[in-house]
Amino acid sequence: MKKVFVFISVFFLVSNFAFSQNAESPVPYMDEAVVNLSRAIQAKLTEKRAEKIVVGQFTFQNGNTSFSSYWVNQLTGELANMPGRTYTVYSSGVTDAQWTITGEIVVAADTIRVYSRLIRLSDRAIEASFYSNFRRSEQINSMLVLSGSSASGGMDSYEPDSWENPVAVSIGDSPTTPVMNRAIDSGDEDFFLIVPDRDGRLTAETTGSTDTYMYLYNYDTEEELASNDDGGSNTNARITFNVRSGTRYLAVVRGYSDSTAGSYGFRAYMVVRDGDGGWENPVVFEIGTGEDTAAIQRNLQPEDEFYFLLVPDRNGRLTIETIGRTDTYMELYDAGTKELLEENDDGGNNTNARIRYNVRAGNRYIAMVRGYDSSVRGSFGFRAFFGSGLLARDEYEPDDEPSQAKQIEIGASQERTFHSGDDVDWVFFNVARAGRYVINARGINSNRLDTYIELFDSNFNLIAEDDDGGDSLSSRLSVNLGAGVYYIKVWCLDEDPEQGYILSVTQ
Repeated sequence: MKKVFVFISVFFLVSNFAFSQNAESPVPYMDEAVVNLSRAIQAKLTEKRAEKIVVGQFTFQNGNTSFSSYWVNQLTGELANMPGRTYTVYSSGVTDAQWTITGEIVVAADTIRVYSRLIRLSDRAIEASFYSNFRRSEQINSMLVLSGSSASGGMDSYEPDSWENPVAVSIGDSPTTPVMNRAIDSGDEDFFLIVPDRDGRLTAETTGSTDTYMYLYNYDTEEELASNDDGGSNTNARITFNVRSGTRYLAVVRGYSDSTAGSYGFRAYMVVRDGDGGWENPVVFEIGTGEDTAAIQRNLQPEDEFYFLLVPDRNGRLTIETIGRTDTYMELYDAGTKELLEENDDGGNNTNARIRYNVRAGNRYIAMVRGYDSSVRGSFGFRAFFGSGLLARDEYEPDDEPSQAKQIEIGASQERTFHSGDDVDWVFFNVARAGRYVINARGINSNRLDTYIELFDSNFNLIAEDDDGGDSLSSRLSVNLGAGVYYIKVWCLDEDPEQGYILSVTQ
C-alpha cells in the first residue's frame, strides 16, 4: 500500500495567546492543536472506512510525561466526540482494533514538535503522518518532565541523545563503512547528525536483526526529507538522498513499533567513484538524433549507479532511455541545482527505463541509472536523442474525419504516419464473409510506438477498442464480424511520434 504523509503544522507564538483568559497556561493552544489534528485524522479515517480505533502512546525520550497523558486524553476525547464520525474509539486494551494513532514528542531548540501517525494494525502500514509545533515555555517544560527513569536495555553509551543533542556521524566512502553500534528500547529514538563535505548521494542505513524505521530531516529547517521502513537488508531501514555540502542533516531511527527493542548498527556513506559515474565525474554523452542513435554500454553490479551528463544544443523534447534485458531505473536531474526533474521505471521496452523531457539549450542535465533494486546486475545500453522532427503527412491524408476515411483491403497493409501527436486516421473496410478479423497497428521501426485503435460499425457505434494488445505498445484487435462496412479510428498516445506505423486487416 502506498504510504501517504500529511503534515499539519500548528505553530502558535506567545504573542498569539490573546484569546486565552490565562496567557500563562499552555492548555488553550494545545487544545486548539488537538482539535485541528482530530479533524485531519477523522478525514483520513472516514476515507478508509475505519470502524475500530485506539489512541496509543505519545512518548518523550523513551517515557511518558504529563504532556503525553494530556495529549492522549484530549485526542481521545476529541475523536470520540467528532460530529459525523463513522468509527468508534476504544481503550488501548482492545485486541481487534483496526487502526491506532501513536506518536512521539520531540524537542528542537525552542520548539516542541508532536508527531502523530495513523497506523493500520493489520500490517503496521503508516497511512498518514501529522505534526504539531509549539513554542517552548516554562509551563510546557514542566509538563515534559519524565515520570520515571528510562534507563533500560535500550540505553547505550551514546545516550541520552535528542534532537538538540544528536550523535555526530562520520561519513564513509563505501557500503563497507564500519557501523556505529546502538540499541533501542520500547519507544526509544536515536538521533544522528550528518554533515557532508561535498555534494553527492548519501546513503544512511541500519544493520542487524532489529526491525527499524528511519527518518531524514534538514536539521536546521526541521523539514522531513525522506523516511523508510525496509529499504535495507531484511527489516533494516535505508535512505538514499542527494545532499549538499555543508548542510546539516538529522537521521532519526526508532523501532518499527512501540514495542520493538534490540541492538542495531548505523552508518552513513557517500560512494567515491574513480571511473565513470558520480556527481563529480559523470560520463559525457553526446545527444543523437533519432532512434538509430548508438548506445553506450555499461555493466551494472548490485548497488551500482551510473551518471551521464547531457548538454543539449537546442530546445526540444529529449528521449533518454536504457536498452537491454536488465531491469533499470532512471532519474533525471538538473546538474546545477540537483533538482529531481523526472524518474521512470519501465517506460521503455520490457523492463527498461525511458524518460521524455523538454530540455533547454545549454542547460546541463544528469541522468542517473541504477538497478530497480539493490540486487540487480547485468549489462545495459544508455542513449539520449532528439526526434528527427515532425513526420511528413502520408499519402492517405486528409483522413481526420469519418467522411474522409480511406479504404483498406482485407489482407493488405498500409504504411502511414502520425504527422503530429494529435493526428487521427480514419479507415474503412468491407467484410463480404462473416468471420474473425484481426486489426493491427504497429510501429514501422519498432513496437514502441504507442498506438490505439477503435472499431465502429457503419452507424459509427463503437464495437471494440485496444491499446497494447499487440507486441509491447502496439495495438491489436481480434473480433468476429458479420458482412458489412466497418470503420477504424487509429491514433497515437505519444506526444511526439518518432516513426510511422503499419496498419493491416486480416481474416
